[in-house]
Amino acid sequence: MVEWDGKTWLRNDVPDFAWGSVDAPNPPDACPAFFMKAEQHANFLSTGLKDAPLPEHYEPFESPVTNAMNGSQHSPMICFTDHASVKKSDAQDFPIVATTYSITEHWQTGAQTRICPALDEAAPKQFIEISEELAAEKGVSNNDNVRVFNNRGSIVLKALVTRRLAPLQVGGRTVHHVGMLHSWDWTSSYSTGDIVNDLTPNVGDPNSFIPEYKAFLVDIEKA
Repeated sequence: MVEWDGKTWLRNDVPDFAWGSVDAPNPPDACPAFFMKAEQHANFLSTGLKDAPLPEHYEPFESPVTNAMNGSQHSPMICFTDHASVKKSDAQDFPIVATTYSITEHWQTGAQTRICPALDEAAPKQFIEISEELAAEKGVSNNDNVRVFNNRGSIVLKALVTRRLAPLQVGGRTVHHVGMLHSWDWTSSYSTGDIVNDLTPNVGDPNSFIPEYKAFLVDIEKA
């Protein structure tokens, strides 16, 4: 997309560095690559982040294991919103790790596409993905109603028993993992069922404020 031919820059795109003008181009060895930074050079230590300077591993706010990489279980810089909707779930009572995601058939889990009949036929309702092992343990079969619950809420979803998810071996013990669709019950008359977002904690990243929808704790049972 951007190439130096020995005399000038051939630009099929706008380069992200100070390439100069066509009349007086900067050769490659005179082009600082990080033009959006004041010093126009990369930093070994991050700047401008609330949890800087170096990246650090923390467990999510809710985790079934102890942080083996750090003396702090989770980031001391995480942001809480409404404390009533945080209600931390204990792994002893809610041992299953949950994550949320979108699906291919719907944009943003249907917030903008659930008015399209063909897409609603392809993906008519929300579900919870459960491993074959966890399904056997809980007595759940495909298309069964499954109650998913923690300290913050209780919802009912259709079971999708799949090999896509498998039990994890963490710290010498088995940890089960389930997957669900976020934001499903919003927007239109095709949005039916409970809201998975009721289960997620209002805990935000200290820099982006993005909540931890990808890792939280639940338990499940056949409804």
